[in-house]
Amino acid sequence: MSKTKFLLVSPQSFNLYQLIVKNLEHLGYDVVHIEDHGYAFKYTSLGQRIYNFIRKTFFKDRIYKEKLKQAYTYKKQQEILATYNHYDVALVLRADFFQRKLIDMARQKTDLMLCFHFDGISRDPQILKYIPFFDRFYVFDEGDVVKYPSYNLLYSPNFYFDYPDLTDKQTQDSPYNVYYVSTFHESRAEDLITLHQYMSRYYQRVKFVVVTNRGKEHLIPDYIHENMEIRFEHVPFDEQLHHIAHADVIIDLVIADHKGYSFRIIEGLKFGKKIITTNPKVLEAEFYHPNNFFILTKDNYGDMAAFLEAPYVPIANAIITKYSFSEWLRHKIYVQ
Repeated sequence: MSKTKFLLVSPQSFNLYQLIVKNLEHLGYDVVHIEDHGYAFKYTSLGQRIYNFIRKTFFKDRIYKEKLKQAYTYKKQQEILATYNHYDVALVLRADFFQRKLIDMARQKTDLMLCFHFDGISRDPQILKYIPFFDRFYVFDEGDVVKYPSYNLLYSPNFYFDYPDLTDKQTQDSPYNVYYVSTFHESRAEDLITLHQYMSRYYQRVKFVVVTNRGKEHLIPDYIHENMEIRFEHVPFDEQLHHIAHADVIIDLVIADHKGYSFRIIEGLKFGKKIITTNPKVLEAEFYHPNNFFILTKDNYGDMAAFLEAPYVPIANAIITKYSFSEWLRHKIYVQ
């Protein structure tokens, strides 16, 4: 009996797709993956290379090569899509990272098209134009279901990975009590600095990683430069999980437009970690317990010590399992 053919269309960011592929293969799927970029660009001819040199040197045109790269990426995506003439299931993460004509081509070859949009719709409403391509379109912010009622959006939280060797690879000792990693966002800077100062007084081993683009590091406050790790490329997802699996406390600072549960929240649930978050929606979660989650505000830093000293309260396995990737996917394919 042949395996179910599964098409995964996912951004390259954080190498998240690599872990999704592993989890899908563990579940027995034959997986084909398409990413938004990362395919090593090659000129198709000497003439194309020479013409680009002329455009760049004499006309200061640096856009031409970018157009060539985009065309090359799309060609590679088409070639990968052509691996099979038919797919049983397709899962697209962040469809707005891909051309609509590519998504349409995938639609024509696939029985069940699923999309999971783990960003607020209002951050890029263009995503609404993609919805007709899908059988089911999921958003991680429950508020978007209410805000856009005519689009038949479905709510889904994030997930944690549950393929067997994931935890095995996280068995090395971690030198950090507290772990935080995220891209720099001005709306988080004040909380980030204050929280780092507090945690550094409470714990000896604190790791805060801030990711930014080269050329924009001057926008980051001096305190962050002096006391945190600045990185200019995304931290691979498996590296993040290594630190999360062994930290005592995980930090989750949300930006204003995000109301859904981040991966950090769900990973904290999986690994049984205390979470400090600025997302008040966690109070509504079935897995919320005040010993495990601290909802940070500008006025309650004085309550944090009691939270950190309180013992972690185990959550029922039946609840935890609901957020595993296996159950998350099963519900979307067979239950919804």
